[in-house]
Amino acid sequence: MLIAIYSAVILLATTLGAFVGLGGGVIIKPVLDFIGSEPRMQVDFLSATAVFTMSVVSTAKMLKRKQKFDAGIILFIAFGSIVGGYLGSAVMDIIGGHIDQQLIRCIQAFTLAVLLTVVSVYVGKCSFSFHIKNKIAVLAVGLTLGFFASFLGIGGGPVNVAVLTFFFSMNVKESAVYSVAIIFFSQLSKLITVFSTAGFEPYAHQWKTLIFILPAAVIGGFIGSSLNRRSDDAIIRKVFVAAMVLLVVLNLYNGISVLVG
Repeated sequence: MLIAIYSAVILLATTLGAFVGLGGGVIIKPVLDFIGSEPRMQVDFLSATAVFTMSVVSTAKMLKRKQKFDAGIILFIAFGSIVGGYLGSAVMDIIGGHIDQQLIRCIQAFTLAVLLTVVSVYVGKCSFSFHIKNKIAVLAVGLTLGFFASFLGIGGGPVNVAVLTFFFSMNVKESAVYSVAIIFFSQLSKLITVFSTAGFEPYAHQWKTLIFILPAAVIGGFIGSSLNRRSDDAIIRKVFVAAMVLLVVLNLYNGISVLVG
């Protein structure tokens, strides 16, 4: 029963992830935290694996239909996000050695709620943006994105969309495509880091879960990328903001539950 719920969550998350650039981790992590059947490290692993699978499918479809994009922006942000992701993981490991896991979940939930509120307000209401071209600045943007994505365990999708819109003057539809491509590199790096440091042994018992959630992530990637191609910017923007509002509420609930629990 639990695996069926996980698969449904992964399918919904990766569909929205590929559709509006959320990635999926920002949905998977708080929902699995809400279910509360897995430790934080296991949740992060399942989320990263599902989001990476979705990003592979979605990026492959983008390349197959020869969609135009600025490879320089993707690669520079991706490289910065890989370094930032490593730093974010290191900081979380240090904090995890001194703070209770439930308190860490609380910190992540409230931080994510604040961050998503800012993102939803900007994407929904603001039109002011920059158009940076300096490569060092692009790397710095990627570094910041990677740090928060890894620290919060979310894959970075919604923050990617807001940052790409703000710093590169992209519309939300275009940002969603770039976001998923960037997530591909950041999640690949995260999984390589996980397996090179801890090995597969701590996650070996998850193989039954992976058998079900990975096909769900593949299907979600196909559906979401197809919806993105067929929808206009206004629709994608509305779906994005609606998802952000629901996630803010869920993260606030998770954080408060830890405090009063």
